[in-house]
Amino acid sequence: MQVIYVSSDGCAHWIDAKLRPTLTLDEAIAQSQPGQLIRVIAGNYCFDEPLRFPRSGKAKQPIIVRGEPGAVINAGRLPDRSVSASNPGQERYAVFQFVDVAHIRLEFFTVKEAWPSTVYIENSYNLAFRNLDICDGTYAFYANGPQTKAISITNCRWVQDPDIWRQIRWDEIHDGKDANGNVIEVAYRYLNGAFFGADDIAGDIEISRNDICDCYNAIRMDVSNENLGAPIGSFNRDVRIFDNQFRYIRDNPIEPEAIAVGWWIGRNRFYNCHKLFSQDGVRGGFWYYFGNICWFDSRPGPEGDENNGGAVFKLGKGGSVAQPDYISACFHNSFFLRQKYIKKGTTRGLTNARNAIEHADPTKLPVDLMPVDQTFLGPADELIFSGEGPLPVRFSGDLANHPTYPAVFDPYDGVLKDPRPADHALFEDGLAGCFDLRAEHQYGYDEALIVPMPDGNSWICDRGFWPGAMTEANLFSGPEYVPVDLAYIRSLPVPEGEG
Repeated sequence: MQVIYVSSDGCAHWIDAKLRPTLTLDEAIAQSQPGQLIRVIAGNYCFDEPLRFPRSGKAKQPIIVRGEPGAVINAGRLPDRSVSASNPGQERYAVFQFVDVAHIRLEFFTVKEAWPSTVYIENSYNLAFRNLDICDGTYAFYANGPQTKAISITNCRWVQDPDIWRQIRWDEIHDGKDANGNVIEVAYRYLNGAFFGADDIAGDIEISRNDICDCYNAIRMDVSNENLGAPIGSFNRDVRIFDNQFRYIRDNPIEPEAIAVGWWIGRNRFYNCHKLFSQDGVRGGFWYYFGNICWFDSRPGPEGDENNGGAVFKLGKGGSVAQPDYISACFHNSFFLRQKYIKKGTTRGLTNARNAIEHADPTKLPVDLMPVDQTFLGPADELIFSGEGPLPVRFSGDLANHPTYPAVFDPYDGVLKDPRPADHALFEDGLAGCFDLRAEHQYGYDEALIVPMPDGNSWICDRGFWPGAMTEANLFSGPEYVPVDLAYIRSLPVPEGEG
């Protein structure tokens, strides 16, 4: 590769024991060509205008922009209140803009005060982002456009706002509505974003080994109203979310919107997160949750904030709201909870199998950290699922210690199978994050677990695994990723109705 050196002043600098000419970063990107490695030396960088790549790299000759230790971009931007849970677009500021380009890699930078975004992507593909340390912003990454695909984000870190978990009310971030349905714009609406936000993108997204902390949402991918009628799988397809840390997430770590097909959420660690997995009003399916670990030692919100209950699953509202078209499977996860497993809503096609679900003892926690009478599920008249039909709901082989388990499933005919109730703690020490099962729970199952894959095949889980995410101190790795076979899923019958 051709090496291009970059400094904050564009003058000659001693680099690797030689005085070398340099460009400024905006000059280097404006002149970038396939096969170039743009090395950015230590220094403070600031740009009034976004840095937009004018051309693509090539598959075997990518453009690589690499920051050396001490390369810091401080955009110096103030929050943009016009962006709240919305597409910022290419007209608004982002440090780096990727529009109609491909085969570019960005790595090893620290970025601060980039509002609304550090990276904006539009109709671009084969982009990789590695080892970026980002503070601030409505979004760390935002992607848009039906040609956007093959995006990899690995080993990055994002802290949106350290006050978001305890100091700011949920309803000071999420806009409200008045009696006439008009939007009430709240004070911190610019925090209603995500580590990775997207609108109308094809998919093939990898988000792995990142540390995502002190933010409102982590991954939130939407489909606009004009594309809701597109063939299933056209958008938000093949999303892999593996081996990340999610910490102090005020709303949802994982939130597909409208349509999602082939989402894999595996081996992540969720620490102090509000509602883990949102399926609210989402069509599609073949969603897999496995090998994840969830625990807490804190409750969100300042005094008086009532939006602090949380749940593992956020389900749809039923009625005319869209529901899954295909199966989903949540298996071999470990949950140490202060919140309900499911609060309310409706779903179909969910298999919840062989998880270890421990509710903490509220009498052994600080006062008000969790309700003393916390329930396993929400009220039966607010939670609707059935063990019948073409997409039945199944809870099978879960280990749980809640005093109402398994009787809490009595209103749901055919849903529960092979429950493993316990009358004491499941883990060595959930509050400390020690998720090895206690000795009395360390045994597998009589039958193998069969999980349908999005290509028409099935994955068979060894029956020797213990409940939860840990067996003999080893984390459950789960199935290998299988891309969606569009012809196969589109051949499947779709249940009638949406409710």
